[in-house]
Amino acid sequence: MSILNNNLIRILLILFTLYIIIYIVSKIECKLCKINTFNVKNDKNSDKMKLVFISDFHNKKFKHNNDDLIKKIFEINPDYILLGGDFVDFSTFQSKINNVKYKHTFSFLTKISQKFKEISDSENYNLKGIYFGFGNHELRLKSRVDNEYLTNVYNELIENLKSNDIKILENNTFQLSNGISLSGLNLFEGYYNNFFQKKNMLEHIEKAVLDESFSNINDSNFNIMLFHKPDYCEDLINFGFDLVLSGHNHGGLINFPFIGPIFSPDLKLFPKYNYGQYSYKEKNVIVSSGIGEHFIKIRVNNIPEICVINING
Repeated sequence: MSILNNNLIRILLILFTLYIIIYIVSKIECKLCKINTFNVKNDKNSDKMKLVFISDFHNKKFKHNNDDLIKKIFEINPDYILLGGDFVDFSTFQSKINNVKYKHTFSFLTKISQKFKEISDSENYNLKGIYFGFGNHELRLKSRVDNEYLTNVYNELIENLKSNDIKILENNTFQLSNGISLSGLNLFEGYYNNFFQKKNMLEHIEKAVLDESFSNINDSNFNIMLFHKPDYCEDLINFGFDLVLSGHNHGGLINFPFIGPIFSPDLKLFPKYNYGQYSYKEKNVIVSSGIGEHFIKIRVNNIPEICVINING
């Protein structure tokens, strides 16, 4: 009996030590930010472009009230900045006490817009515009019409984006250049169910749903789609998009050597499209590991990132 007790104590000590290591590493990594560069070939025309893609901000506050983060973005000197959703930090639990975290998000959006306006006439910068796509956290706010506080937060977000001249991607398409277009898709109910509601989750985006907003996309363009959840990227490529940009999975939270990213924030183990650059039917999918954290505030071997995407004509 004493041997069993000793073994149990050893196991508990090992688990506790592992927890402490993960906690310390995560605390350190969450405060860092790296830049990852991805190269994509435009095989439709000669247009080329540099994009900065940021996803899953979750009301993040880096040092100096995010001034360092904004400085990094503008040092990259992109043609466009794409903000890929989940910029507010909302959960079902928080909604019960009307505690939606968004103040650092609003500050970041205002600062990045002001910086854009400052450099708009400069010959040293290429930036032509900033675009914002919705994630499940914004769409959950939008869906809660029964809660006046949450409705007001959503309206504040929209007003912030509009007043800062940030274009909203909402089932629409923008022409970024003669040969490159950018679309954004907003779908919520049935597409973002959590682990315990998996049986109710839709397996595919039907072509008819995409036809409603994107039936007129130009096949001669290099067509980019920003849809927050990467699980449906194959449906989007089958429809005709050449590059799909997503986030949502936070890089798998814990990234073990030789194993890779483990699970998504909605507790789905080893998602097929978890983090990085993928190829499907010779088209590209890029999944950002995101900038912030929300309910599960863990990052191990998974530093927050700014994605730089070079589209080569």
